Amino acid sequence: MTMMMKVEELVTGRKVDDKESGSFLPEDFRNGEYEASVRLEKQEDLKTIPEHSLTRGDLDYEKGKKLEAELKKKKLEARSKLENLEDLEKIIELKKKKRCKKVKVPVLKKPEPEVITGPVDIPTFFKAAVENKLPVIEKYLSDKGDPNVCDKLHSTALHWACRGGNLDVLKFLLDKGININARDKLLSTPLHVAVRTGRHECGEHLIACEADLNARDREGDTPMHDAVRLNRYKIIRLLILHGADLTLKNCGLAIVVDDELKDRAPTTFGLKDSDIVVKASKR
Repeated sequence: MTMMMKVEELVTGRKVDDKESGSFLPEDFRNGEYEASVRLEKQEDLKTIPEHSLTRGDLDYEKGKKLEAELKKKKLEARSKLENLEDLEKIIELKKKKRCKKVKVPVLKKPEPEVITGPVDIPTFFKAAVENKLPVIEKYLSDKGDPNVCDKLHSTALHWACRGGNLDVLKFLLDKGININARDKLLSTPLHVAVRTGRHECGEHLIACEADLNARDREGDTPMHDAVRLNRYKIIRLLILHGADLTLKNCGLAIVVDDELKDRAPTTFGLKDSDIVVKASKR
């Protein structure tokens, strides 16, 4: 093998005519000149690689981008166009409905009417009055029970109905002839009980049915005394409008009417007849 080879022949394996480029020895490639020549040759070889082999990946990427753009375009075309403000409002309403969670409201079954088969005793009758069990009361009275029967405290079913605030029971008992002004052991009437317990509807109905407005209990209190002491303003107004006596005194309290204010413009309790100031004072 000939010792003299051209640089191009060493690198590329191609034979070159000695006339074109002369002869080079390996010692002529000093200080890295050979490596530099090889790098230059490799770069030249890269330039000779077919163009399609280099750009194949780029073409695939471009195709993917175009496909993605087409899909986005189709999605946009599929969406409803906002032609006016009404369309926008409809979309907003639909979004709100989606956000709102559907809450299932349990269907409450109506309680079946209580069927009373056996006789109703007196304690059950009183308990039904305070618990608003009208079928029990109807059964007791249909069996010829006494509506004015009393318990150990001399309270009637009407007292208990006022204590429980059961207007339907109260009306039913009054229709059956119960004593509207019955007294318990403390001489309190059902109206006293309604005022003390704040059962405004029961008190209003008793007043409308002409209950005794000035009835005194064992301490001399009328319903007005109790109403003033407990700040039952609605009851106070009703009692005044229906003619309750404001001058009655009890053992420790008095209803005081300021006579100097009677002729002034009405302001207290929304009354139109006169301006009455009601006070509770100890004597």
